[in-house]
Amino acid sequence: MDNTDLLSWVKRGKNRKIVLKAIEGQMMPSELVLKVYGKVSNTSFNLVSRSLAELKEKGLVTVINPQEKTGRLYKLTRKGQKLKGEI
Repeated sequence: MDNTDLLSWVKRGKNRKIVLKAIEGQMMPSELVLKVYGKVSNTSFNLVSRSLAELKEKGLVTVINPQEKTGRLYKLTRKGQKLKGEI
């Protein structure tokens, strides 16, 4: 996927776009849920988790501590930072 296709893909997914724009530094999914939705609920947590998995699959975010099952930290890759600047 080139940058144009990735940009289009991110913009088509409302939650992907919101999560990508919300990531600053190293963040846990629970921090993103609070930042994006203002409250923690199973639905909002599932939306953020799914978006993070999709963004990771495309190489836009990376997990800093993949050995952890809870408390994983996510950060943008260079490609993710560049794309965030284009949104």
